[in-house]
Amino acid sequence: MKRVLLTSAHPDDMETGMGGTAAKLVKSGYSLASVVITDGRRSPDPDSIGPDAMARLRKDEGEKACAALGVTETHFLGFESLGTDEAVQEATEKLGETLNEFEPNAVFILHPELDRHPSHRAAGRVTVKALQMSNSKAELWAYEVWGLFAEWDRFEDITDHIDTKLAAVNEHRSQIAAIDYTEGIAALNRWRGVFADPHQQESPARYAEVFIKLK
Repeated sequence: MKRVLLTSAHPDDMETGMGGTAAKLVKSGYSLASVVITDGRRSPDPDSIGPDAMARLRKDEGEKACAALGVTETHFLGFESLGTDEAVQEATEKLGETLNEFEPNAVFILHPELDRHPSHRAAGRVTVKALQMSNSKAELWAYEVWGLFAEWDRFEDITDHIDTKLAAVNEHRSQIAAIDYTEGIAALNRWRGVFADPHQQESPARYAEVFIKLK
């Protein structure tokens, strides 16, 4: 069975950026594991429950979202942030251990340069460094969240999985109460399907996600 590792900075990144492809891979028989590096305590807190309670809530939401996609193996590394060299080093080491244990054929990450969110870029760099330090020979793919790709190397038709993806995003109730990620990402995936290629004769998909291959 092929194995795929999905890494993210926060509990909702993977679902938002590539939830459709994750569900598609599960449906195709792949084994998926999700690694969330920070605990999300600094996220929007519309009910003012405080950072510790928010971290616990976001872990619970993340577990439910992964279950909705069919991702049965989840790892929450629990860092408050990646704002120090010590946190980056420790996160890299922990992720390297997971890579060596899980032995993925492919790894999907937040783009370490093109994503506009600094924590997303940091999580991408941590994953790249962990791969370099590990024994992994996995293919490396970047998905888009807070930075849209002008060009891409992989186009995934997620039309049959868009409802599953949006159900997973909707599990992050604390976050969509503040920002409507569900509507925003559905619109992006619809746009990707319609405007895939300026030379196309017809749209290749109703909904789609795109990825950049990294070395």
